Amino acid sequence: MFRVGVVGPQSSVERIIHIAQGLKLDVIYLTYPYKEVRETEEIIKNNNNNVDLWIFSGKISYTIACEVAGNTEKQIYIDHTEAGIFKGLLEFAYKTGSFLDQFSIDEISKSHLETAFNQLNIKPEKIYVKTFSEKTSTEELIGFHKHLWENGETKGAITCFEEVYLQLKEMSIPAFRISTSDIEIRHTLNILSEKIKTFYFMESQVAVQLFEMGHLENHFKSSKQTYQLQYMELKLKEILINLSEHLNGSLIEKGLGRYLIFSSRGDSEREIGKIEETVNKLILESGLKVGVGIGFGETIFSAELNANNALKQSKERFGSIIIVHENGEVVVVDSENIEKIDFPFFNDKNFMTKLKNEKINVKHYIELFALIRNAGIKEFTVKEISIQLSKDERNTRRFIESLCDAGLAEYTGVEEYPARGRPRRVYKLTNSPNKIV
Repeated sequence: MFRVGVVGPQSSVERIIHIAQGLKLDVIYLTYPYKEVRETEEIIKNNNNNVDLWIFSGKISYTIACEVAGNTEKQIYIDHTEAGIFKGLLEFAYKTGSFLDQFSIDEISKSHLETAFNQLNIKPEKIYVKTFSEKTSTEELIGFHKHLWENGETKGAITCFEEVYLQLKEMSIPAFRISTSDIEIRHTLNILSEKIKTFYFMESQVAVQLFEMGHLENHFKSSKQTYQLQYMELKLKEILINLSEHLNGSLIEKGLGRYLIFSSRGDSEREIGKIEETVNKLILESGLKVGVGIGFGETIFSAELNANNALKQSKERFGSIIIVHENGEVVVVDSENIEKIDFPFFNDKNFMTKLKNEKINVKHYIELFALIRNAGIKEFTVKEISIQLSKDERNTRRFIESLCDAGLAEYTGVEEYPARGRPRRVYKLTNSPNKIV
């Protein structure tokens, strides 16, 4: 069931919940009242992961929330119209006996007030307007109204903020509040209902993840390597089965080095980090380029068609996960985790040929390269590499010595301050990733 967070002053939150319950939407409402609008920032930081959609009682709290969340996808707000202003003006006129003059008012924009007066065909005099933004403090607004009242320039104050209204009342200053109408609240709740329907539709869409290991067959040409290829395929399938489990999906082998996972769009979007992690594992395990395309669609056929389109584009820009939506929209996932392991020599045929001729395991070289690049180091010892990669120290030494023999690594000296025993030899890759990145 969808969880909707309602944010605003206590009285506004209660009104929104009261009206929302009458609409009988299939959602759970979570209330987050505040005393001051600036509390919105902490509310979002602490609860954004527990809420599917947010409703805000006004634009200021909405703006703050969008800045904290970094997007507007989960947020909607109740936009007050002239109705709220008319309500405040009528209350002011009734209680003070002054009709549309000698009052102070705070508004997010002067246009709302001007529109209201234009509709009434009235040009009021002696009104004082202060516009505000999300950075305007409560104290500043209170000071504005208080100063005018104490100087006898106004007979009362009209404000958008509950906290300003309450504090002015405590000072015995006639205060009136601009609040949203029931119609405005219902209108926003109808928008919420449509958003929920859209989310349910998207959640239930089919998603297809298509993975392809580039030129896998070229690395196992001789008959002696048949078993190596089969072992490799088993390891790759194990990695993908693990992902399939996280996606509540189904794994299908589509040919040598090509795999497909069916799942729902909702699971795929939630587990995009796991998909990135899987791509990294496939690269390290195979030592090959890995293309990955994700397609969404209302049917399996359309989703797979989109996945193939996405895969084609992914192969053109290695290190990117491409998503093609049901409407054909193409999205490139911001795959920072994949970029960390991006192997720049994949397109260097001379370098790849050198590894092959020297019989150096591409997978092991990529593991070493990725470790050095991610750690941001230039030099290393055999001991350090064996510990970090959880490999036997003797085999690691042989591998690094083979890199030295091939001119891909070189001995630079010994440890400057050994912990104990003989100083260990220090090496560096001659094709330093620090020069490439």
